[in-house]
Amino acid sequence: SMYRWVDHTAELELRVEAPRAEDVFHEACEALGEQLRAHSSGAPGEPARHAITASAPDWPTLLAEWLSELTFLAETQGFVPERVDTLTLSAEDLDATVSGQRAEPPHLVKAVTYHRLEMRQRDGGWHATVVLDV
Repeated sequence: SMYRWVDHTAELELRVEAPRAEDVFHEACEALGEQLRAHSSGAPGEPARHAITASAPDWPTLLAEWLSELTFLAETQGFVPERVDTLTLSAEDLDATVSGQRAEPPHLVKAVTYHRLEMRQRDGGWHATVVLDV
C-alpha cells in the first residue's frame, strides 16, 4: 500500500490598515473584489449593486461576516464588488450598499475563517487580519 500527505498552502491572509473602523470594511471589500477580478474568466458584465446587512457580537466577527456575505454574493450572483457606496457601522451591526459588476468569478473562497482573526485599534489607526480558506 502507498499513501502520502501533501501540504497545501490553501489560505489567503488579508491584512488591512486604515484610519477608521469603517475604512477597514471598505478596504476589505475592495481587496476581495481585486482577488475575484484577478481570477475571473470572461469579460466584465453588467453593473450591479447589492445591499448587505450583517450582525455579530464584535467587530472582528462582523468583518468576517461581511466578507462571508460578499463571498456568498460572488458565488450565487456572480457579483464582483468594486466599491462600498454606503456603510453604517454600529457596535454589533453593519448596513451597506456595494457596487460592482456581474462576472464569472471563480469559487475562490471556500470559507472565511476565525483563525488569527483580529481587528483592533493601534497606533492611531485600525489593524485587521482575516484568513480565507481557498
